[in-house]
Amino acid sequence: MTASLSRRMLGAALLTPALAWAQGAWPQRPVTLVVPYPPGGSTDTVARPLAQEWGRVLGQPVVIENRGGAGGSIGADQVARSRNDGYTLLLFPTAIFTISPHMMRLPYDVDRDFVPVARVAASDAFVVMHPSVPVRSMQDFVAYARARPGEIRFGSAGNGTITQMQCEMFGEAAGLRLEHVPYRGSGPSFTDLLAGRVQIICDPVALPGVRDGRLVPLATFGERRHPEFPNVPTLMELGLAERGAMSWFGIAAPTGTPPEIIGRIAATLEEALKPGHVARAMAVGGLWPAFETGETFANRIRRDRDIFGAIVRRTGAGVN
Repeated sequence: MTASLSRRMLGAALLTPALAWAQGAWPQRPVTLVVPYPPGGSTDTVARPLAQEWGRVLGQPVVIENRGGAGGSIGADQVARSRNDGYTLLLFPTAIFTISPHMMRLPYDVDRDFVPVARVAASDAFVVMHPSVPVRSMQDFVAYARARPGEIRFGSAGNGTITQMQCEMFGEAAGLRLEHVPYRGSGPSFTDLLAGRVQIICDPVALPGVRDGRLVPLATFGERRHPEFPNVPTLMELGLAERGAMSWFGIAAPTGTPPEIIGRIAATLEEALKPGHVARAMAVGGLWPAFETGETFANRIRRDRDIFGAIVRRTGAGVN
């Protein structure tokens, strides 16, 4: 073999990985975005407009697959067991990576089995009440509920979700004994709130019921008053919440997904969140685009896991 031929063969070998990546660049087919709750909840409100615009950016359809149950762990487990090729991803709310590990025996390890790719949205949860409760302010509600320990029922999107934890946190701060009623997602809890089967929920999914007058807003978990509801106080200003309990939504991939694909996912997600129609669609459910990736996002997950772990220990919240 001549020296020149050897050099050509070596050069070809070195180029092979790059050529393979160029020829098979992600994505070459539809991407499945697993939403670990039933349709109709806040996670779905993020998923629908994001998937449509993200598919346009990618040039491939983004297919939403709702897999609800067990506080989101069924859908998350499906993604953890999926091929790490970038074609099956998880759209997860705060709780799955920060609350559930403190409260549930999970079939996966969030640090070992997932790569957090990017945060894509955030929200202010509201404490929203059914109008059958004969009060109209948070101060009066606290007095009413204190006089009826265990009689006020709050709905949540499921055990170990932020919609449970925020109500637990509020109840602890207000000195209330509330009865938790877990559902298989925010949509069903919202439906039962409208029907009066539970008295309150802590969830932005209830905002349409506030806008049309069917439900009563008592307070928001935001750090400042919501611009759409300037007369509704924050729990912080009432002394009934602490910083760092915000709700957000992120995208994760199975561990082992190639870094090139992770980078491509993050870059195209950022692009997909820019159009105004995406923000407007999310705003209907009290949400907004909020992008961050890399170590910034990883640090947020670690910080919030510590915050919610402390709340779980203080309140004694558990799976019921």
